[in-house]
Amino acid sequence: MIHMNSKISKLYMLGVMVLLTFTALVSCEDANNWKTDSAYNRLFMPSSLSISAGVTEAELSWKSTPGTQYYIIEISTDSLYGLKSDYSANSRILGEDGSIKSSPYLIEDLNNSTKYFVRLKGCADDTPSSNWAYLPNISFETKSENILNPITDANKGKDYVTLSWKPGLAVTHVTSEESIGTTESGAPLYAEPVVIELTAEDIANGTITITDLKESTAYLMSIYNNTTLRGSQLVMTDIGIPDAEYTVTLGPGETLTQNLIDSWVDKKNVLVIFTAGETYDIVGNEAADGTLSTLNIPTDMSITLYAEEGGDKPVLNVMKDIVFKGTHQFFRAYNLSFNDSNSGYVINQESAMYVTEFMFSGCEFNGFTNSIIRFKGSAAKTVGNIKFDRCSFNNICTTSYALVHLNSNAYTASNIELNDCTLNGVGNDVLRLTNASVTTVAFNYCTLYNAIGSGRYLVDAGASNSGPAITISNTLFGKSTNAKGYRGYAPTVNNSYVLTDGVFASNNIKGLITYDADSDAVFTDPANGDFTIKDPDFPANVGATRWYPQ
Repeated sequence: MIHMNSKISKLYMLGVMVLLTFTALVSCEDANNWKTDSAYNRLFMPSSLSISAGVTEAELSWKSTPGTQYYIIEISTDSLYGLKSDYSANSRILGEDGSIKSSPYLIEDLNNSTKYFVRLKGCADDTPSSNWAYLPNISFETKSENILNPITDANKGKDYVTLSWKPGLAVTHVTSEESIGTTESGAPLYAEPVVIELTAEDIANGTITITDLKESTAYLMSIYNNTTLRGSQLVMTDIGIPDAEYTVTLGPGETLTQNLIDSWVDKKNVLVIFTAGETYDIVGNEAADGTLSTLNIPTDMSITLYAEEGGDKPVLNVMKDIVFKGTHQFFRAYNLSFNDSNSGYVINQESAMYVTEFMFSGCEFNGFTNSIIRFKGSAAKTVGNIKFDRCSFNNICTTSYALVHLNSNAYTASNIELNDCTLNGVGNDVLRLTNASVTTVAFNYCTLYNAIGSGRYLVDAGASNSGPAITISNTLFGKSTNAKGYRGYAPTVNNSYVLTDGVFASNNIKGLITYDADSDAVFTDPANGDFTIKDPDFPANVGATRWYPQ
C-alpha cells in the first residue's frame, strides 16, 4: 500500500478539484453558446385571448407579448384552427398595416347571429411573427338584433300590418309567415314565407304595410339584408266583429244577467258587444235577500263577449261565476278586462257539460282569488281546447286553486294553450291537472313574474311520468320564490330563458337557458307590472310580444 504524506495528499485533491471545476465551466460555456435553430427564433405567441361579442361588433382582448410591435387578426365564418396556409381565402385580415398596437381591439362590421372563427399573431419588423393564438373555444357568435319597432294596435288591423324601422338602414326585403301550429316537439310551425322586396322609398322611409292578411291570425314578420336576418316580430291581426245569429249591444252601465240571457231562448250563436272604456256587471239574478246566483248558459247556446281592439278595455265586474248547461260549441271573449267582484272565479263548473272551446283573446284577469277556469264535483266534464291568447293575469289564485284547475279523472281536455301571455302574480299552480285526462299543454311567447306560488308548480299533473305532453317555447321566466317546475312528463323546451332570480326550488325545467341577470336588470319596472325589456343584450323575440323593446 502506498502512503502519501498529508501535504502531497492535499495538493493531489486540490488538483483534482481544479480539473473538475474547469471541466464544468467549459461544459456550461458550451451549453450557453449553442446556436438557436432559426425555425424557433420568433416572437412569443399572444396568450389569454377572450372576446366580448355584440350584435355587429366584437372586442378581442389578449395578453401582450415582449418585442411585439403590432398584431394581426384573422376572422372568418370558416374554421381557422390548424390552418397551414397564411390566411383563409374567405377571411378578413386586420392590422397588416401595423395599426393594431395593443389589446383590446374592436372588430366591426360583423353580421348578427353569426358564428365566427378568429385568431391572432404578434409581429415585428426584425423578428419572425409568432404562431397563431386561438380563443379557448375556437369560435364565438354575435348576438341577434331586432331593428323592427314593436307593432302596436295602431300599426295593424284585420287584414294588414305596418312594419317600421330606423330609416336608411341596410335592408332588402321582408317576409311574412302565417302561424299554422306547432311541430311534434312543440316548436312553432309557419307556412312558406311570402317575400316582399323593399323599394328605395320603403328603405328611405323605414316603413312598409303588408296587406291581404287573414283576420285573427298570428304572423311572424321578418326583415333581412340579403340573407342576414335583421329583426322579426310576432303579431296577431285584429279580430273583426264575429259572425253571429243574434247580436246584442249593451249600453254603458248595463248588466249581463240571467234574465237577459234567458230572453235569447232558441238562439244558438249570440254575440254580446261592449263599449270601450265602460264598466259592466256580470251576475245571475239577485234574490230578495240579496243572494246572488251564478250565470247559467243554456244548453246549445254559444256566446261571444266582444269589444273592439284599441282604447281602454271594457271592464266586466264578475259578481258571480259563469256555468254551462249541457252542450256548447264555444264560449269566447275578446278584448275585455275581467275583475273579481267577490266571485273568485270566471268559470266554476260543477254540472256535467261538453264545450268544444273556451277561448279568451286580448283579455285581462285582475284579482281573482281562486281560478279563471275550475271544474269541480264528480260529474263528467269535457272541453276540447282551452286557449288564452295575448292575455294578462294579475295577482290571482291567492287561495288554494290554480289558474286552470282540473283535478279529477272525471275531467277531460284535449289541449290547453297560453300564447303571448303575461303572468304577473299567480299565488298557486298555473295549471293543476292531477288525474285529469289532458293531451297537450303549450306555453308560447309568455312572460312570467312571481307567477308560480311558493311550493307550487307551473304544471302539476300528479305523479311523475303522467299527464299531458308539455311544450314551452320562446318563454321568459322572471322572479319566483320557492316555486317548482312541473310534476308529470318532462316538458319539451324551445328557446326559452330563465333569469337569475327565477330559481326553482325543485323539479327544475331542463332546457331553459339561464340569462345572467335578474328581473330588475332585464325588465323596466317589474314590481309595478312593466316588463318592457330594457336590457339591450337580452335575446330578441322571447316573452310576451307587448314587452319587446322600442
